Amino acid sequence: MNGTAFTLATFAANPGAPFAAIVLGDTALALGGVYSAYRDSPRGKAGPLTATGSILDLLEGWDHNFPVLQEIVAFIEQEGAESARFSGAVAKASDLRVMAPVQRPGKIFNAAQNFQEHVDEMLRVGMTPREGPKFTGEKTTTQPYLFLKAPSALAGANDDIAIPRGMEKIDWEAEIACAVWKKARRVSADSALEHIAGFMTTNDVSCRDMNIRPDRPGLRTDWLGGKSHENFAPMGPRFVPRAFVGDHMKLSIRLTVNGEVKQDGNTSQFIFTPEEQIEYASNILTIEPGDIFVCGTCGGVGMGTNSFLKVGDVMETEIEGLGRMSNRFVEDQS
Repeated sequence: MNGTAFTLATFAANPGAPFAAIVLGDTALALGGVYSAYRDSPRGKAGPLTATGSILDLLEGWDHNFPVLQEIVAFIEQEGAESARFSGAVAKASDLRVMAPVQRPGKIFNAAQNFQEHVDEMLRVGMTPREGPKFTGEKTTTQPYLFLKAPSALAGANDDIAIPRGMEKIDWEAEIACAVWKKARRVSADSALEHIAGFMTTNDVSCRDMNIRPDRPGLRTDWLGGKSHENFAPMGPRFVPRAFVGDHMKLSIRLTVNGEVKQDGNTSQFIFTPEEQIEYASNILTIEPGDIFVCGTCGGVGMGTNSFLKVGDVMETEIEGLGRMSNRFVEDQS
């Protein structure tokens, strides 16, 4: 891909409303401000952006917006980020509060047990029924298993996460997420990658106390109570356009708790690829711009060793090339 690699992010000043930004190194440039300067310059002929207020809005029309963003980055490099043209639009990214890049997506799809080592560890601890045939990663007789997570569970890459009152088994699941830009219905896996605009680091934080409800064990998994508490979907810190990711099927996944490595895997271990997950979901409902797919975690979750997060713990989640998140767990004060 020609041009300088860049990422996008959603920030908030203190105080201030969220805004979309282009990020180059540790320099964040508010998209609205730099776009105005670009549009008024001799270079501003690549066509208009469809939106500047949010990454979610940019995804609608991403095929047009991405080349314009590349032109804007070239303009920033030509002028220099310190140029008076960008006055008021430039800040150090590290001085801003980073939020989930895609705010309020329509749907968040999560893949359950999409690494064989995770299938095996959940079977060992009784989170998967022992009766019936054991799933061994053979895809000819099964399909992806997806569930929905509430968009209100989104959190920033450095936000605190409150342990819900009365809950004791709060677990981690390091994962890669991708955001869809193109509406899809019955899309094939072979063409699904064309619908992905970019990737992010995320974590499917889970409340194992409620994954299988003690009062309704026959109903098995309680996806709402197990997955959608406040801030249980930290995401970011950046949105990395697909053009700059390389091979999304060869990215390392790493998670530590208080500096101790708990998960160390690779997206090459996926049972079902993100493309196969999109194919499956789009045969059930329409995939829309801004929808997010969270593609599954590797082995090493806390449930596997009966070890869980507690107040004061710091969980760091990193996907190769996509950035690291650091979330502290705190007492619920709500």
